[in-house]
Amino acid sequence: MGHLNSAKDIYPELRKRLDKNPVGAPDIKEMYEILKIVFSEEDASLAVQMPMKFVDLKQLQKRTGIDQDILKARVESMADRGLIVDFNFGGRMMYFLNPTIVGFFEFSMMRTRDDIDQKTLAGLIHHMVVDDETLANSFVNSESSPFRVRVHETALDQGTFTEILDYERATSMVETSGKWSVGLCHCRHVAHHQNRECKLFKMDSCLTLGPGADYTIRHGLAREISMQEALQLLAESREKGLVHTGDNVQNRPTFLCLCCSCCCGILNSFKKFNDYEPAFSSNFLASIDPTKCNGCGRCAKACPVNAIDLIESEHKVGDRTFKKLCVVDKTVCLGCGVCHASCKFNSLSMKMRERRRITPETTMKRMLMFAIDQGKLQDMLLDDLDGIGMKAANHLIGAILKLPPAKQILANAQIKSRFVDKLIAGAKKARMEGTDI
Repeated sequence: MGHLNSAKDIYPELRKRLDKNPVGAPDIKEMYEILKIVFSEEDASLAVQMPMKFVDLKQLQKRTGIDQDILKARVESMADRGLIVDFNFGGRMMYFLNPTIVGFFEFSMMRTRDDIDQKTLAGLIHHMVVDDETLANSFVNSESSPFRVRVHETALDQGTFTEILDYERATSMVETSGKWSVGLCHCRHVAHHQNRECKLFKMDSCLTLGPGADYTIRHGLAREISMQEALQLLAESREKGLVHTGDNVQNRPTFLCLCCSCCCGILNSFKKFNDYEPAFSSNFLASIDPTKCNGCGRCAKACPVNAIDLIESEHKVGDRTFKKLCVVDKTVCLGCGVCHASCKFNSLSMKMRERRRITPETTMKRMLMFAIDQGKLQDMLLDDLDGIGMKAANHLIGAILKLPPAKQILANAQIKSRFVDKLIAGAKKARMEGTDI
């Protein structure tokens, strides 16, 4: 690529640094164009030096050699713009370079800004998320992806409702968060800049929760709201037929998206490239009883990912004969429950999947499991910027994990989970910050 020829160009190094994350940064021209919009050259030069773990200001100063007061001003400025995330661990402010998704892609569009060209950025992000399959394949094909669909609780009958776990309920995610904020929906804001206004819901609707809310409020990325306001927004979105897509963790979730089929980048990407079963679905499936379905097609129209088909099939419902029948494609169904409210004949219900989806306990566990899925565990464990020894160890572990026997062993969900638990236990013993998130 022509833009890589300059020896002074820092952006190839920034892309490589970001690509170490489980959801990476593909080596395509649109990625470089995005980086040049949201990162100044000064931002990029600092970002490439940030490790793959939480680091405090003193540790970062040692790595970069930048005066601590200057460094503090720079990292706080980058946090204000959603490029760095910061969390307070026992009184110590720790910093982490935000990935692409969920990260600075969203934060760059969660409010209106005049310091960057958001219209151009919107087009580039739309291309990366919806039109290019590279990013889509990385997170919709892994059960440890950053997000998971939560079924509409109103779609569950009394018997099925007792089977749903607290962390699978969007209302429970909200009620237990302790802090709540709302900002502009990244996807609807992107659509707005492409002259595609949302047909279903308001733009000011992106919910962040708990530590995520604390971060977005402190940096002006979202405004603080009450739990009651968050629950009301959740109820309104359910009535409008939106998909509830939340943080794929059991403990301390940080976000809950209220996704429409017209604007959501993830849903539209899945519809475009859905030649795989949605590993980010809920633990439920839509099920249609042919002895009650009159083939009206309302559920097919309501489905946000076209998982329900209206087919020619003569069948009886009581004494009447109908020529059409609605059927669910189980390899496409998200288990969101949006279709349930559209059925007026009690023929559609939500059933438990035969195999329960994995929801990692913590963000750290999710990131490590996802890194295994993407073949990037070595980058999460060993930072190749920490000298020749670490670089060699990084490459060695990467090579080992690519060997067929190692990949087969780690592909087993239970073995992978236990392996990650041991890694986290070792990190806790070494008092590594961030292991509890």
